[in-house]
Amino acid sequence: MKRNTLIAILLLCATILMVVSLQLYSLISGYKMEQTIFQRKINDNLKQAVSTSFQEKRLKVISELKEYLNDTSKVEITCRWSEKNKTTIFTIADAGTSKSGQHQVSFSKDDIPERIDSVTPDVRKRFIASFTEDVAYELQKGTVWYYTQNVGNFLHEKYFETPIPLNEIEKTYRQKLIADYIFEPFELNLTEKAPQQIATQKINKTIPGAGNPEYVQAFFKNPYFYIIRKRSVALIGSLFLVLISVATFSYMLKTFLSQQKLNEQKDQLITNITHELKTPLTTIQVTAEAMKSFDLNKEEQHNYLDIILNHTKNLDKITTEILTEARLGQLNPEIKSVNVSALINELIPVYDNIEISNNIDSSLRINTDANLLAKVFGNLIDNAAKYNKSQNKKVIISNTETTISISDNGIGIPDSNKEQIFERFFRVPTQDIHDVRGYGIGLSYVKQVMKLLGGKVELKDNSPQGSIFSLTFPK
Repeated sequence: MKRNTLIAILLLCATILMVVSLQLYSLISGYKMEQTIFQRKINDNLKQAVSTSFQEKRLKVISELKEYLNDTSKVEITCRWSEKNKTTIFTIADAGTSKSGQHQVSFSKDDIPERIDSVTPDVRKRFIASFTEDVAYELQKGTVWYYTQNVGNFLHEKYFETPIPLNEIEKTYRQKLIADYIFEPFELNLTEKAPQQIATQKINKTIPGAGNPEYVQAFFKNPYFYIIRKRSVALIGSLFLVLISVATFSYMLKTFLSQQKLNEQKDQLITNITHELKTPLTTIQVTAEAMKSFDLNKEEQHNYLDIILNHTKNLDKITTEILTEARLGQLNPEIKSVNVSALINELIPVYDNIEISNNIDSSLRINTDANLLAKVFGNLIDNAAKYNKSQNKKVIISNTETTISISDNGIGIPDSNKEQIFERFFRVPTQDIHDVRGYGIGLSYVKQVMKLLGGKVELKDNSPQGSIFSLTFPK
């Protein structure tokens, strides 16, 4: 592998590694940030849930207080006009008094400034609404005023001595989480935090001023799915970028390696062609110099000219083979019905260095280009003859429907090279020693022609030795 190519591959690897590392860092940082946000949200929502529970408890106590004040068997409400203060004085008195404590209180209401001499149902309703507003304000500060002993006892019992049920906090907490698009399951007040759990802060759920504090705490499983939902766009984008980067790297690496391989094959082809051209050119040169240096008779001149002519034909054959393979992509096949058996019979006399058995069904006709098919058969027969160490070289050509098999008894092709054998310029490695003429374009030509004709070529081993090339044509 050339140094420049190796450096380019290393730079590509470094770039891909950097891109992947940055994306991983971004994903990890985003995960930690979302985890922090999740922790803050579950803490804030628990605080709000407890605060909402306090508010709902106050509203419930105020509602019960209104009912209590409206019960005339428990509370008496009267009023009178004070000429001195120019205001209405309201009096609350316990209907059923106990022996201790204050059971009556009188006061005016700034929001009821007009003169009222007696308590009617509407006046009572108006007074209770105003009075409970003041009580609600004091409850919010954690204070219960004993306006009368019974009213104070009622408020103390309902507000301080009745705790907020944990299931109410849980219900309110769940509603607030859902409103914040958090659907993860949780548990309240576990005795011990389990591994992989996230816990909220401890929030005091005791009414202010009610005595020793009691805390509530929520426990969540690790919020993987919540974070994935929140980071789904970033996650998909990062994965897409990584995949694109890896795909780009793979494509460029494949291109680099293919280019490297192509360069090696090109160098090998040039070496092969140079060797094949040098032999006939050297022979022609030596023969021509001999004709020039020696006084030859007519018969000797003819012999030397035959040598020159034969090697000139070899040069023409070499250049024709190379040009034919190079121009293959520009060909327009002339498709017509071809009798395959007759075509092979025409080729048999050309190859006198190998025994050819034509077992093709005499009635088999294929819609194809006769000239291109003849060249395909010629390449395969020529290879069967060249790469064969047997004293009795044979090729058997047979068919099964439109699949034609060319079987030989040659040296065969190793399993490790079967997939490469149809690649352009490829030759089976023999430690840079090729005692058989070739450029690695024969089987590549066969594959390209079969593709051009709408068929395919396959290779498998022959028994006991040799190869079988199967040409499959469209029916």
